Amino acid sequence: MRNITSFLQVLLFSFLLLSSPNANAAEQEHALKAGFLYNFARYGNWQDNTTNDEYFNLCSADAAFVDTAQSTLKQRSVDDKPILIKQIQFEGEQFNHCQLLFITSETFIQWVNWHNVHPKALANTMIVGESKGTIEAGGHIRFFIASGKVRFEISPQQLQQSGITMSSKVLRLGRVLDR
Repeated sequence: MRNITSFLQVLLFSFLLLSSPNANAAEQEHALKAGFLYNFARYGNWQDNTTNDEYFNLCSADAAFVDTAQSTLKQRSVDDKPILIKQIQFEGEQFNHCQLLFITSETFIQWVNWHNVHPKALANTMIVGESKGTIEAGGHIRFFIASGKVRFEISPQQLQQSGITMSSKVLRLGRVLDR
């Protein structure tokens, strides 16, 4: 019960950030999604925790999302590791230390093209997107808007194939695919 309360508190915190009169719609949506990503990270379990990183690395190729996420998730941590928001490019091996990768609609095509060439490069990385086709293209979680609210669908089977499991508390809040 305490974990669900914490989850709801972060969502409320994100909502309060969004209600600022100076924040534009894109920043508001990015802040809310950053709050969701934080909770996905907190309630996800990476079976291969062999990385010796001192940070929990949340990566995205979208500069606007990275800027908003850095301010939204400032001083947050996952498993006692501070969150480091990294802007990456879809080239080479930049994903080696990303525990969570967020693919915005602006970077979806770049990610699909890169992922088709490097399909195994993102093992042990949770992939979250916001475009239709994210899960079909190898992602694990996709945000969508329903009745004016941000919702998500999740593929626990694809997560497990990448060496990640998600708490049933999170699964109950989303639309679960492939069960």
